[in-house]
Amino acid sequence: MNTYESLLARIAADPTNDEPRLVCSDFLRATDDARAELIQAQIALTGRLDPARRGDFQRRVAALLEAHGDRWLKPLRDAQAHDARFTRGFVEETRLSEEQLARHGQALLTREPVHRLHVETRDGKGLALAAGQPWFEQVRYLRLEGGAVEQATRALAAAPHASKLRGLTLAGVDDEALRAVAGSPGLGGLRSLCVASSELSDDTAEALAKGKLALERLYLSGTGLSDEGAQALARGKGLATLQLLALNRNALSDEGAQALARSKTLLELTRLELSKNELSEEGALEFRSAKALPKLRRLELLDMDLDQRELEPLRKRLGAGLRL
Repeated sequence: MNTYESLLARIAADPTNDEPRLVCSDFLRATDDARAELIQAQIALTGRLDPARRGDFQRRVAALLEAHGDRWLKPLRDAQAHDARFTRGFVEETRLSEEQLARHGQALLTREPVHRLHVETRDGKGLALAAGQPWFEQVRYLRLEGGAVEQATRALAAAPHASKLRGLTLAGVDDEALRAVAGSPGLGGLRSLCVASSELSDDTAEALAKGKLALERLYLSGTGLSDEGAQALARGKGLATLQLLALNRNALSDEGAQALARSKTLLELTRLELSKNELSEEGALEFRSAKALPKLRRLELLDMDLDQRELEPLRKRLGAGLRL
């Protein structure tokens, strides 16, 4: 690994830190002065600037991208990667097929500090090949979509180099694949799990609640969960670190709300989303006591025609954190 690749690895490992980006800018002065200037200009735009100065930087960034953007993005286009754009001087996120990821992933991730990937699946084999390579450890956030999310998810759960993943979004997944994620020792770094466009059983909710993942954010909206699923989540010791739980657009009633409010394990939860369920005012009022999820600061109960006057005790507890 050369000096430039080492700097990119530092950026990917700590993407919010500008210091390695500025070091990389200094390093590039000798070989690509325009790219060095782009890095510094885009970083400057994240700070406080007077309108005139901001306008100057914005025009300069546009001019640099117009003159050099095609050259800088050529490696990504050669790999048929899409939707790549520069953030603080570098490409951090892109979209490509699992076949192209397996074929070109290592080259891409040594050219840019890409750490967020949207992957179109076909049979799961390309994702398995990619996640079996050490370079895959640079990936922190992964979204799987397409026609083989289940196969790709199972491959990911068994992969030897997926432990650095922090966030995972699965757009269309079955119970078996999600249970594999819940029980995967290789995905121990996951802190955020989002399941979309999926129908899950309540047993899978229980598997997540008993799983090995130290999740901080769990999104299970529109997955068909019933009160039994909510009860499983409420008693699951595996979710003790959870700070956000999204259960919008499910089949939850007051019984599910009661289980969540009385949970003895979801004690770190600060945000709960229950919009578009089947709750009444009685169910919503389960959260009025400060003992109900003691760290709760935001509760979303949108689109259920709840009487705001009846929920005044809940408003008294949460203030602007109650969304009706």
